[in-house]
Amino acid sequence: MSKTNKQNLEKRFDEDDNVLDHFETDTVINIKRLIKIAPILNISALAREADINVQTLQAKIKRQTPLSGDETKRLVNALKKFHLSTAA
Repeated sequence: MSKTNKQNLEKRFDEDDNVLDHFETDTVINIKRLIKIAPILNISALAREADINVQTLQAKIKRQTPLSGDETKRLVNALKKFHLSTAA
């Protein structure tokens, strides 16, 4: 079976084929998960590595504000750069 891509995703989904290979499933990061792992991470260093304003990320954690899609992508890439992952 071929790899799922943006051209065949909808067709494969409609046909009830497995499409999980199209999505990032190794590293799951959202604000709730970030809050749980914050005590063992240097959040400031992670924010800098992800090119996210440190104060913005700290405020989102404090207020439990959801991460944007771009912030999520940046954080996942920063974690991957150091061969780290988190799964819910």
